[in-house]
Amino acid sequence: MAKRDKKPDPIDRPKDIGAALFLELMMQMLAFFILLTSLAVIVEDKRLAALGSLAGTFSPLPKGANLSKGEGPAMPTREIVDGSRAPKRTAKELTEVAKMLGMDGSIHVLPLDKDKVQIRFPDTIAFAQGEVEVTPAMIPLLDSMAIIFRQPEVIEIRIEGHTDATPVSGSLYPSNWELSAARAMSVFHAFAERGVANGIMIAAGMGGMHPVPKQPMMDRRVEITLKFRPVTSHPDSKVRGSFKAPQRPAVAPPKGF
Repeated sequence: MAKRDKKPDPIDRPKDIGAALFLELMMQMLAFFILLTSLAVIVEDKRLAALGSLAGTFSPLPKGANLSKGEGPAMPTREIVDGSRAPKRTAKELTEVAKMLGMDGSIHVLPLDKDKVQIRFPDTIAFAQGEVEVTPAMIPLLDSMAIIFRQPEVIEIRIEGHTDATPVSGSLYPSNWELSAARAMSVFHAFAERGVANGIMIAAGMGGMHPVPKQPMMDRRVEITLKFRPVTSHPDSKVRGSFKAPQRPAVAPPKGF
């Protein structure tokens, strides 16, 4: 009985399996190098923020540990993990910026507590009367503040617009609530254009319900409150010398010894 001819394989398989495997390996390596290149161009602030988040969540070591400086076997550096000094350092930086721009008499930097700093300035240096667009004179200050606000330790920025109790007149906005909200949003967009993440900013219009006691000239103002990453370790704890494993046996010795 004659044998039937074998049907050809519909899949065109390569004759040299080794060459096919080599080609697949090269494609995988190419994809890997493309991934490395994309990671290499990630914004530095975002990379530090990601490292800081992982360090604060998973690291069992005290703050400040840094293997490269001989202070422990931790990956995170002080700038990422040590948030205890960030509010004071930021308040000092903002005060120096205000002095450099000749606004030290108008910009008030107020450390609120261990993880918050408030910046307060009158609306006259940021907006024309009845307007919501930021004035050109305010641009250098916004540029400098945006650089500080992009630090990975800053996890929330609350922007509040305030007015006094005087009703608005000759404005496009029906009340002080709308005017204060529009000004807060104007500052919000100015920072967003300068690279501050939208996800950590909050804009709120407060109207004239929160006057400053004994300072009526400051009722019409903008307040920016920075909240910093919480510190999970004791501020006075330090890593001294190299890390040493606990001096106890990993496995209990058998009874009788």
